[in-house]
Amino acid sequence: MVHINTKTKPLNWRTLETHNLYMKDIEAGGLDEGCRLCERAALHTFEYWKIIENKYPYDRVALVHEMILPLRHTDGYDLSEAEKAELEVLKKTFLNDHYHFIVEALPKTKSIPAHLHMHLIVPNQI
Repeated sequence: MVHINTKTKPLNWRTLETHNLYMKDIEAGGLDEGCRLCERAALHTFEYWKIIENKYPYDRVALVHEMILPLRHTDGYDLSEAEKAELEVLKKTFLNDHYHFIVEALPKTKSIPAHLHMHLIVPNQI
């Protein structure tokens, strides 16, 4: 079973509509079976990483909200040197060209702690 922090409030990052859809999916067990991140189709695929659409974006504050995650299922504490190196290259190239911020939740607030993922954000206003 996946640990979901259902006490996390929308923090005004999501519209109430998006937050309610997110909570409804969690309450219906939408994250209990398998890894929802592994199953998601990639918008962009690299050697060790992929970018996916965020099903529940921070739509109150972000014009674009996607996520980057390793292709293999990992919590991130055992990333290989090659995975780390590619992420650093992506930060300087592709990610820098397409996004403004990379946000990684700390363990106490991660909704899917079993698969490392970072949020890629282009804010509504700069």
